[in-house]
Amino acid sequence: MPTIYIIIAVFVLQIYQIDGNVLSSEETIAGSQSKQLSRRKGLTFIKWGHLVPYGIDLVGCRDWTNPNGFNCDPYNGDTDCNEQRTVLCAKTDNSPRPPYLVLGNGAAMPAAFYVGWTLGHISTTLPVAGSSFRNRAAVDAYCAQYFGTGWRVATFHDGKFIRNMNGTTYAGESWTTNASRMEIGGWSYYTFGNVRNDVRSWVHITDQPANCWNN
Repeated sequence: MPTIYIIIAVFVLQIYQIDGNVLSSEETIAGSQSKQLSRRKGLTFIKWGHLVPYGIDLVGCRDWTNPNGFNCDPYNGDTDCNEQRTVLCAKTDNSPRPPYLVLGNGAAMPAAFYVGWTLGHISTTLPVAGSSFRNRAAVDAYCAQYFGTGWRVATFHDGKFIRNMNGTTYAGESWTTNASRMEIGGWSYYTFGNVRNDVRSWVHITDQPANCWNN
């Protein structure tokens, strides 16, 4: 083989090979980092309920149906970023809130704060290390690659609520016509979907340093 072709072949191999591992297109879109993040933790959610009549999931910090449930940590992260978890992806399409019930008395905030409505849908990817992503834009692109335009990584504060919403109160059309009264919730929320409940999923939080990636 002429010398010039050998040089070109080596150059091309170096472009597509890093540390002996050929990058897949999925890793490229995810923004694979050359150095793994050590001891950094990211925030995760889990599905802990599904209401069949409305086709909606309840996802959040902890599965409260499990007495040994794992708590998330929205302040420091709860899962090693080098571990593989699904990414919880979301798409907002302004779907009105179904008439699900809001139970309990709440805590620091009204009960509705903890079971807000996302105005859309969720789905999950295959498991991936949180350290694969450089920034939030890379995670959003990963979700869009899986599910299409408008999909992004789900966030801790995706749930919206209207004070005193419950059942048919502020559901359907009355939810939409009172959009100006919506407030931002947190910790858990309802959304259209039926994702797996056997694994925790990476989510994003905007106002705390609890992500595996840069904001």
